[in-house]
Amino acid sequence: MAARPEQSHRRAPPCAVLAGAMLAGAVFAAVAQAAPASAESASIAPSMPTPAAPAARSVAASAAPSARQPFDFDRTPGRLSKLIVPQSYRIAITPHPEQLALSGTEIIVLQFRAASATIVFNSLNEILRDVRLDGKPVQSVRSDDHAQLTTVQLAAAARPGLHRLTFSYDGKIETDAVGLFAQRYAKPRGGQGLLLSTQMEPADARRLFPCWDEPAFRASFQLSATLPADWATVSNMPIVSRVVRGTQATTIFGRSPPMPSYLVEFSAGDLRSINAWQNGIRLGVWAVTGRERDGAMALANARQILTDYNRYFGYRYPLAKLDSIAVPGGFSGGMENWGAITYTEDALLLSPTAPLAQRQEVFSLEAHEMAHLWTGDLVTMGWWNDLWLNESFASWMAAKETALRNPTWKWWEVQDADKENAMRVDAQPSSRPIEQPVADELQADAFDPAITYSKGQAVLRMLEAYVGPDVFRDGMRRYLRARAFSSATAGDLWRALSGASGRDVAAMAAPWIEQAGFPLVTASARCDASGHRTLTLSQHRFLLHGSVAREPHWSIPLRVRIGALGTASTLVLPAAGESIAAGECSQPVSLNADAIGFYRVRYDTDTLAADTRAFAQLPDGDRIALLDDQWALVGAGEAPLPSYLALASAMGQDLDSRAWGQIAAALDTAVDAVRGTSTAPAFTAYARSLINPAAERLGWNPTARETPDVQRLRRTLLLDLGTWGDAAVITQARRRFDAFLKDPRTLNASDLRMVLTLV
Repeated sequence: MAARPEQSHRRAPPCAVLAGAMLAGAVFAAVAQAAPASAESASIAPSMPTPAAPAARSVAASAAPSARQPFDFDRTPGRLSKLIVPQSYRIAITPHPEQLALSGTEIIVLQFRAASATIVFNSLNEILRDVRLDGKPVQSVRSDDHAQLTTVQLAAAARPGLHRLTFSYDGKIETDAVGLFAQRYAKPRGGQGLLLSTQMEPADARRLFPCWDEPAFRASFQLSATLPADWATVSNMPIVSRVVRGTQATTIFGRSPPMPSYLVEFSAGDLRSINAWQNGIRLGVWAVTGRERDGAMALANARQILTDYNRYFGYRYPLAKLDSIAVPGGFSGGMENWGAITYTEDALLLSPTAPLAQRQEVFSLEAHEMAHLWTGDLVTMGWWNDLWLNESFASWMAAKETALRNPTWKWWEVQDADKENAMRVDAQPSSRPIEQPVADELQADAFDPAITYSKGQAVLRMLEAYVGPDVFRDGMRRYLRARAFSSATAGDLWRALSGASGRDVAAMAAPWIEQAGFPLVTASARCDASGHRTLTLSQHRFLLHGSVAREPHWSIPLRVRIGALGTASTLVLPAAGESIAAGECSQPVSLNADAIGFYRVRYDTDTLAADTRAFAQLPDGDRIALLDDQWALVGAGEAPLPSYLALASAMGQDLDSRAWGQIAAALDTAVDAVRGTSTAPAFTAYARSLINPAAERLGWNPTARETPDVQRLRRTLLLDLGTWGDAAVITQARRRFDAFLKDPRTLNASDLRMVLTLV
C-alpha cells in the first residue's frame, strides 16, 4: 500500500489544549521568571521544579493479551466460504477507454473441498454471461452490487475436486483510482493523453474481474489484454506473446505465482521505459513518453535496494522482472503490486535539479514498496486485521535501508518526527491498537496511518534492538521461509522470532501490537551516603488528557545508559515496576538510549537536573528522547514549561538537526499559543534568542562538506526566525529573492520554498 502520507513537522503540539490557554499560561509564567535586559535579548533561565503529579486516571487490572495463533486458512475471517478455493485464473480483457467500459472472459480452476451446489465470489459493476461449470450451463446467476457478491446456483451439487468455472462479462473503467481506472494527463510535449492503470488494494480487484477478493485466497493469475497496437502494456509478469491484428494487439502475460487478487496489476498507454539488470532480474521504470529519462535515479535506487533486500531477507526475489510504473495522478504514494509497482508520478520521477527533499522521498518510498515484495507479496497477512504485517514492516525496512544507503541523511532522526506524530495520536484515550478487528474487507482501509505505519515501524525497531539486529534478521528469514507463497498472522512471526532468539517474543511483543497506547516510565531516584543512586521505576499509560477505564501494562525493553559516554544496556521493566542501581547521583542517566523505545520517561527533579547539566555532552539520540518526552509532559500538564526550556537552552554548540528541529517546532507552537497576548513580544524575542546562535553558526550558504540534515536545519531555523519577525533574516531573504528574479540560478532549489515563504 502507499507509504504513509508525508507529515508536517513544522509544529509539535502535544494536544489541543497545549496550543491554547494552558500553554499561554505556561509561557507567561516562564517569561515572568526571566529578567531580560531588553525585549530583543530576553533570556530565560528556568528553574527545575518538581514535575507535576500525574493526572487522575481510571485504573483497572487487565489481562495480558494471549499469544496469537498461527495462520489457519479455515479459521481466517472473511465473507467467502473456505470450501471452494480458486487455484488459478485466466483473464482476458478488452478495455474501451473512451466509453469507460470493458469486456472480458474468465476461466477459474476451483478446488471444491466439499460438495456444493452454490458458488459465491466477489464482483462489482459487472454483468456475467454464459456462466458454466465444467462446460455445463448453471441454473442461475445473481449479482448484488450492494453486497459486492455474485451467487451462482448449480443444477446439482458439484463433487469435491477440481472444477472449471467459465464466463464472459461486461464491466466498467473507473475514473477514480479503484480497480481499472482511466487517468487523463497533460503530455510533456503538449496535448492530452490517456493512461489505464489499476489500484486493487484493499478490495477493488473485483471491479476489474470477478474473483475471490480476500487475501487468504492465493491463486495464480494469467492476464491478457486487447488494446490499440501502438499502446505499451505492463503487468505483474513478463510478456509471453503479442499478436497484432490491424490496429489492435493482444498481449498475453506469463502466469504469476500464487498471490492474492489485490496484487494484480495492469497498465497501458503511451508508455516508455528505461531498463537495467540486477542480480539476474530485469528492472524497468515506466513513464509516459517524454518523461522516461526522469526515472534514472529511481532505477539506480531500485538496483541498490534489490541487492540489499535479497541479502537481508535471505530469500531471492522470485519473479523474473520488477517494473516501477509512474502514473500521472490518480492516487498518492505507491502500491506494491508484485513485479509491477505503481507510483504516483511525482513520487518516482526526478528532474536532474530536484531538491534533496524530493530525492529522499523517492528513495524512501521505493524502499517501502520494494520491502512489500517480501513482507506483503511473498508472505501476505491472512486477514486485514494483520495489515501491520505488511505496512509496519515495510515502513521499518524502508527506514533501515534508507539509513544504510544514505548515512549522511541521519534517517532515523528524521523518522523520530514520524514517531512523535504517532505518539501524539496514541496518547489520546480514543487511540486504537496496531492490530484491530476488521469485520469484512469493505472496512479494511479504516486504519490510522500514524498507528499502522509509524507506531508499527517504531515498535519493530524497539523489538529489533531488544533481541539484537542479527537475531531479528534470522527470525525474519525463518518467517519468510516458513510462510513463502502463503499467508501469515502475528503468531507466525512471533514463533519465528522466538525460535531465532530463544526468548518468548510473543510475551514481549503482543501487548504493543494488541493494545492501544504506550507507557510512561516514571523514575524516582534515591541516593545513599556515598552518592550511589537507586532508581525506582514504575509504569502507567501515558495520556495527554482524559482517562481510560482499564489501565494496560507492557513488558518494556528499556535501553539504559549511565553517564554521557556509557554503553546502553537492555532492561525489561515488568508491569509491577522495579528498582535498579543507576550509577552516581551526579551522572546523567537515559532510560531510552538512542531514542529507540516507544515509551516516554519522566525523571525526578534531581535526575532531570543532572541530565540537563550534561545535556550538551549526551549522544544525539539521548538528547532527542529527553526533548521529546519533556515537551510531551509539558503538554500533558505533568511538567512545567521551564523544565523543557532548560534542556533547549543547554544545547550548546551542537547542531544536531533533529534536536534543533524539535526545539524550533516546540517554540513555534508556543509562539502561536501566545499570539495576541501581552506575553507574545517577550516570548517571541526569547524564542529568537534561543535559536539565533545556531542559525548564525550555520549562516545562509552551505559549505562543501555539509551533510543534508544540516542543510535542512538551516532552512528550518531561518524560516522560524523570519516568521518570528527577525529583521536581519527577512532582509536577507528579500535580497536573495530579488537576485532570483534577475537570475533563477542564484537560488538553490532546496532553498526556494523557504525564501518565497519569508518574502
